Parts: sequence; structure tokens; C-alpha cells
Amino acid sequence: MRVTQNMMFKSGTGALQAQQQDIQKIQESSLSGNRTNRPSDDPTGIYRHMLFSADLTGVQSLKKTTAFASERLNLADSHVNQVYERLLDGKDLAMKMANSSVGGDPEIMKATAEEAKAIYQQILSSANAELDEIPIFGGSRTRAPFDAQHLQATSVQVRANGRGPHAPAKTGITASVADDHSVTNLPLSVKVTYLASSGQYEADINGIKSLAQNPVGTPPVLDLGQGVKMTLGAQPNVGDVYYFEVVPKYQGGAADRPTKVLNGQTLPGVVSGKELLEGSGPIGRNVNVLGAVAALRGALLRSDPDEVSFQLNRLQEAGAQVSDLQAVTGVRVTQVDAVGSTLEIDEQALQTAKATNVEADILEVMSRLEQTTQAMQVMTISERQVLNTSLIDFIR
Repeated sequence: MRVTQNMMFKSGTGALQAQQQDIQKIQESSLSGNRTNRPSDDPTGIYRHMLFSADLTGVQSLKKTTAFASERLNLADSHVNQVYERLLDGKDLAMKMANSSVGGDPEIMKATAEEAKAIYQQILSSANAELDEIPIFGGSRTRAPFDAQHLQATSVQVRANGRGPHAPAKTGITASVADDHSVTNLPLSVKVTYLASSGQYEADINGIKSLAQNPVGTPPVLDLGQGVKMTLGAQPNVGDVYYFEVVPKYQGGAADRPTKVLNGQTLPGVVSGKELLEGSGPIGRNVNVLGAVAALRGALLRSDPDEVSFQLNRLQEAGAQVSDLQAVTGVRVTQVDAVGSTLEIDEQALQTAKATNVEADILEVMSRLEQTTQAMQVMTISERQVLNTSLIDFIR
């Protein structure tokens, strides 16, 4: 009988210890809120938790990248719209000053040229916009001081006999900016008139006239002053008048960094400043936006209402080019925002899956705790009965 009692005591003690361990685990779950607190609790569940964590980290990283790209695209879209509005202002200015009662007044036209310069400066300011000190349109800046590498002369246009619309000059007639230039008062609008009677050339730069030096070299090159030159690869016709502008060249790259999205795919980034200012790439129309505004200013400084009227087409084409870029930027904003919404949904789903995988059901935990506690109480009573055996029980 003593052996039996001893076996019952040991068995009851072991059961109590196991039940105590169960209670400790349940209490730990109730305190931590987690179903598993160590790898040994649920190795498969911990592995799933690691996978969910890795996926969630990747999604959150992409979400941050997409949010920054969306901010840049929205800001770029705003500035592209501002450039378009400034071009509309330039068009309105040209319409007001061309062949009108006020358009023939030199003083009024020269005063209005300041409005054209303000439009030019606002467009350049939008092209130089930054976000967190990073240029929006492509990674570099288009601003003073300019050296020869950062200035350009637009293609030369000609008006036959000084009348009619502008047309491309003959092949070989080009303008350039020398390395040792002394360009001031940007932008420059240049008008070169061939004086057939004397064989000389008259230069008008921003309304200031001077005779150009005789052409030298082969092919002949005209030095127009300030380091600006025009190459005469073809003989001009009598009365030909040439026009071109000297404006800043875009200093950034050809394209912006793409935006990484899901599954290793990418979306195009912000349109480049080269596309915006010079109309390069498949979207552009090869219209130099700064040159178009500079030409309007030059026509106003020269008090020439006919020349002002002929700038309307160029300003309209520049506006159409920027409008095309607006559409492209709008589509890219929508695409990135859609990806951002998808990443938001994925993040919430992964957070829920991760939480469900490790979090304990509090109702289940409390139920198990109650059941285990009751079982332990029963075992404790049974063990006490074993320990409370009387002397008569041992004598029997």
C-alpha cells in the first residue's frame, strides 16, 4: 500500500508540474499578446512570420520610394502647368502688341518688353524648381553663371526681303557662342540685316544696333559682338534678315530616374528639363521655349509690330509642346498614385497576416487559462488527499 501511495504521489506531482508549465505559457501569451513567444512554440509559424516581415519591409520601402516619386511628379506637374500659363501670357502679350494702335508706339513696346522678360524669368525659375535641394527636372540646374557649354544659339530663321513669316535659313547659315564670350543681358535676341548696297551686315541685339565686322575665314564668320557669331555657309539674298536667340542650355541629363514599383518593374520619372525647355525626345516638338519668349522680347525691344505678330505661331507651338508634356506628366502622376494605393493595400494585408500569425486570440487564451486553472485545482485536491492519508491507512 505504501508503494501504491508513493506512485500516486509522484504521478500527481508530475501532472501538477506539467499543468503549471501550461499555465505559465498561457499567462505569458496573455501578457505578451502573442500566440508564440519563442521558435520552439511553433517553428512553422515563426518561419511564416519571417516571410511576412521580409515582404512587409520590401513593400514599406517601395511605398516610401513611390510616395517621394509622387511628390516630385505632382510638383513637376504644377511647374509644367505654370510654364504653360506663362506661355499663354506671352501669346496674349503678342496679340495685344501686334499691329495694334499701341503696337506702333516704341516707348510702349519697349516697356512691354519687360513683361516678356518677366515671363522668361518665371519659366526659367520653374525649370530650376527643386525638392529637398534636388532639381525636379533631371538632376542639374540651368542658371547663371553660364559658360559657352551652357549657352546656345537657336537655329537661324530668315525673313526674305525683311517681310513675310520667318523660315529656316539656308543650309550652312548658323549661329554660335564663342568660348570667350561676354554675353550679358540674357536672353539675347539677335537680328542681322544684310545690306546689299555695301555688302555689310547690321546687327541688332536686344534693340541695340551696330555694324558687324566684315566676315572672315572659310566659310565666312560674322563677329556680332559679345562672343556671338554667325557662320555664312551660303550667300544671302538681297534684303534677307536673319533672326536667332542666345539662351541658356539645359544642363541636366536626358532623362530622370525611373520609379521602382512592384515585381522589379519601373515607371518613368519626371519629364526632363531638356524635354521641357528644348522639346527634345519623342514627346517634344523641337521648340526652344526660352528662345520663343526671347524672340518676343527682342521684337518688342525693336518696336517691330510685324515681327511681334510673326512670333505668335512660335509661341503657340511652344504652348502646344508644353501642353503635351502636361498630359504625359498627368498620366505618370496617376500611374504612381495607383501603385501607391496598391502598396497601401498590400501593406495592410501583410500587417494583418503577420499579426494574425503570431497574435493570440484573447478570448481563447482566457478560456484556456480558466480550464487549466480548474484542472490544476482538481489535481491539487487529489494530491492533498494522497498526502492526508491516516496512520490507520498505512497499518492496513
